[in-house]
Amino acid sequence: MHYQILTILLSLPLLTATAQTTDTTRRQAIESPEANLRANSLQVLNPNSFIMTIDNRYEGLVGSPYFSPEWLNGQIMMLGGKTYTNVPVKFDAYRQALILLRPKQGNDSIIIDRPTVLGFQLENKLGESYLFRRYPGAKFSEKDVADGYFMVLYEGKTALLKRVAKTIQGADYKGGYSNGARFDSFNNATSYYLLKPDQTLTRIKLTKKSLLDALADKRDALKPMADTLDLRAEADAAALVKQYDSL
Repeated sequence: MHYQILTILLSLPLLTATAQTTDTTRRQAIESPEANLRANSLQVLNPNSFIMTIDNRYEGLVGSPYFSPEWLNGQIMMLGGKTYTNVPVKFDAYRQALILLRPKQGNDSIIIDRPTVLGFQLENKLGESYLFRRYPGAKFSEKDVADGYFMVLYEGKTALLKRVAKTIQGADYKGGYSNGARFDSFNNATSYYLLKPDQTLTRIKLTKKSLLDALADKRDALKPMADTLDLRAEADAAALVKQYDSL
């Protein structure tokens, strides 16, 4: 009987939880954030998921892995159609992980299993809203990119997407050509993509040439408008893609 229960539990989808009550950047040199993982407990939440509570603070790193270091008011759209509103969330751009705070459980937090999420929306204290979506069916050579979250700048028949990501820059303070950085640090790694109706995902730059090349089938009709816009600006780039959809 006990063997059957264990077998059922091990077959359930995994949601990973992590203690995120504070954002620390304790200045100690480490090789990676994973060096600080510590599994604490495993508890069954419901018949369809379980959670592993771990301590995974980014100690020894300068900067933040998060889109915003503060907990933001969020709305989470699940793949099955369920929506959670007014929940405190963070987006870990380094791990491409959506984290939910649980005040009633002692302010611990869980990483929501990415394949179960359709998208989420964040709102900061200024009332600015950011929509992120997943596009698991997108055709793109880099699977880890296509499987992540994208901020939606415009979405119609075609979508202009922004990948908000972080990388780790290693310490470099030895040798004659070092940059003097004594600690590992998080750096922004932003990139932009066009998603066509056939689900082809194409990486672009926010320049007139790159956008017109990606929208080449309507280049002649778009060029007069493109000449009047500053396509380095996200809003102007989105306006051009919206015009493309209208032609």
